Amino acid sequence: MDIKILDYKTNSKMKKKIKKDSLFYMANLYPEIGRLFSFFDSGKVEATLNTQKRSLDIIDKILSFKDIKPAGREEWSVIKNFILGFDKLDTYERTILEKYAEPFSYKFMNIYSKIL
Repeated sequence: MDIKILDYKTNSKMKKKIKKDSLFYMANLYPEIGRLFSFFDSGKVEATLNTQKRSLDIIDKILSFKDIKPAGREEWSVIKNFILGFDKLDTYERTILEKYAEPFSYKFMNIYSKIL
């Protein structure tokens, strides 16, 4: 993914490459899950199902990376099951799902901010 960033010192555009590794996809799952519940809570069925599919695709992508250890694979499989049955989750399970990917998002942004 190419991102154009405006360099305010030279006022020119630079291209930065973001490595699409497992952390990238883990970080991107966090807002996707937020959208899933936002659409679900507002009754937007088609948007909810589209977001569910994107979330499941992200998890499949995460599981395709070799750096995910067996215990991590089990955790991601549980999260995948939560997403598959998101509409049946109790309040506690929903909170787990909503918060699970949050630390990955913060870690990714911390690493990315140092690259800039």
